[in-house]
Amino acid sequence: MEPAVENFQQIVECASDGIVLINGSGQIRYANKTAVELFGRPLLELRGEDLGLFYSRAQPTEIQIHNPTRGIISADVRSVELEFGGKTYAALYLRDLSERKRVEDRLRQSAAVFESTSEGVVITDPRGRIVDVNRAFTDITCYERSEVIGRTPRVLQSGRHSPRFYREMWLSLQQRGAWRGEIWNRRKTGDIYPEWLNIDSVYGENGQRTHYIGVFTDISSAKRNQAEIDRLAHRDALTGLANRVAFRSHVGLVVKQAAQNNYRVGASVLLLGLDGFKHINDSLGMAAGDQVLCEVARRLVSVVPGNDNIARLSGDEFAIVLDARQTNEGAATVAEHILQSLERPIQLESTEVFVEASIGIASYPRDGRSVDGLIQNSDSAMHRAKRSGGRTYRYYAKDWNAYAHDRVVLAAQLRRAISNDELVLYYQPQIDLRCNKVVGLEALVRWIHADEGLVSPVRFIPMAEETGLIEPLGEWVMKKACQQAADWWQQGIEFGRVAVNVSGVQIERSDMVAQVSRFLESSGLPAECLELEITESFLMTHIEAAADLLAGLKHLGVQLAMDDFGTGYSSLAYLKGLDFHTLKIDKSFLEGVPQQGSDAEILRTVVALGRSLGFKILAEGVETEQQRSFLMDSQCNYAQGYYFSPPVPAQAVPELIRKFAAVEA
Repeated sequence: MEPAVENFQQIVECASDGIVLINGSGQIRYANKTAVELFGRPLLELRGEDLGLFYSRAQPTEIQIHNPTRGIISADVRSVELEFGGKTYAALYLRDLSERKRVEDRLRQSAAVFESTSEGVVITDPRGRIVDVNRAFTDITCYERSEVIGRTPRVLQSGRHSPRFYREMWLSLQQRGAWRGEIWNRRKTGDIYPEWLNIDSVYGENGQRTHYIGVFTDISSAKRNQAEIDRLAHRDALTGLANRVAFRSHVGLVVKQAAQNNYRVGASVLLLGLDGFKHINDSLGMAAGDQVLCEVARRLVSVVPGNDNIARLSGDEFAIVLDARQTNEGAATVAEHILQSLERPIQLESTEVFVEASIGIASYPRDGRSVDGLIQNSDSAMHRAKRSGGRTYRYYAKDWNAYAHDRVVLAAQLRRAISNDELVLYYQPQIDLRCNKVVGLEALVRWIHADEGLVSPVRFIPMAEETGLIEPLGEWVMKKACQQAADWWQQGIEFGRVAVNVSGVQIERSDMVAQVSRFLESSGLPAECLELEITESFLMTHIEAAADLLAGLKHLGVQLAMDDFGTGYSSLAYLKGLDFHTLKIDKSFLEGVPQQGSDAEILRTVVALGRSLGFKILAEGVETEQQRSFLMDSQCNYAQGYYFSPPVPAQAVPELIRKFAAVEA
């Protein structure tokens, strides 16, 4: 190779561009290191290859080089004629375009992303003037690109944020080069909307800030969804009132404020329970019950402003919190207004109903200093109001909490007494006044407590109904009564029939017909020797269920008695359709007899009503000879009460029956 060519080779060997020297015939004579790497083949293989096609290419031309290792490589090629030793050559300059291609691809991809992303993008210069926006920006803000180029993002300001908000944003950009947060902006239409905005700084090679890029997302839907989630989490779905979670939180705020201000009486919690609401649900259906609850909620709001102050805690329980001002104006006054608001009937689709309520009041700090304490103590006071007859309110009293605690303990002990067969049955005779003969025995449960002695049924029967123990208790009573009566029947003792009280709660929670059938079969007691006493109030509030129940019991052959007759609201038409044998007149009708003429007249009317419908009439609570004589004169032929005999244990029954039989003889 000529010296001139060798000199050329030494000069270009380390050039960053690929350089290939071809002779006049277009054959490769030399390729520098970069060119060898581009072709991916050693110089010995390249020598002699024909590249004459590119001999005279003064302007760059893009070519594709097949590199065995890297594949297809894009390169620019241009040629320059050279002369060495009287011979003409062409130097081909090859520039690898791979990196530029990659950059271009990335730019195209970035441009595509810039335009197609659902997030709005705004690019500004260092002074905040907008230099470009994408399509999503125009979709979200309703501004066209041409309307915002050259302007600042202040065109979007909503007016919701203070100047301090924007100063802190720019301070963050200057100090940290970025800002993240929620911001409210205004569309061209004037609508204000929330967005989540990320702003980042872009720096040039010299480290100077060249641009800001803001990327934002319209979070209006997310806000609405979050608001709905919050509503569902803190609102009662049926009434729209606050739920227990929200109410506890609000009570906490009111209590905190009261504590900070050292109020002597800083807040009150009122807990309201509807009286007899379950009967509405059972007789009219849950849809009607829901309407009642919604109407109660509306009336509460009309009395106590502010939805956060009122909550539905569960089922038929509502709660109200009063702040210091409202408490000082009178929690009792609020309770009275609530009770008055419920006096008006509630109109349903097919009927109207009346609801009553019991309200308990607990005040901070006297009755509790914590949220849970106030709610618990107002609940205790509410139950006290219920036990006072309902339709009233009561303040919390510490001794009542002790009573409530005793009830919990007593309930646990009663559960054990039922399981361990620690109860006993006493029997009170039912007398035919015409012949002074025992025609029946009412079974009455007694609890002989290991520590307290005899526990009054007035104390533990209501508790059993409230706690659900009435079901196993009632089952125990019926089983024992059937077994005892079967023993008497087998001994030939003429007791007539044994009467067992059946609780409405017991009927609701068990298959009464199947239960009675099972006990009759297991004891061997004839069905006609068993009488079931069901209260009038239960029958009136469970009309359809009562008809099915009575039909099933009548099919078994047992006797049926309506207990506490006269205390409910039975219609004559309804009474005539019931399959009862006996009406038991409540003892309250005898209390003023015969001294009070009005009571006597009422009793005569009740007896006459029952007889006209073909029922046997039995009066409860006879305590004097005058009452017995009055009943005889009124043609009430059956009675029971302490005048004849107190309840006696089972072992005393045979002698009691013989005593009455002897009097008859």
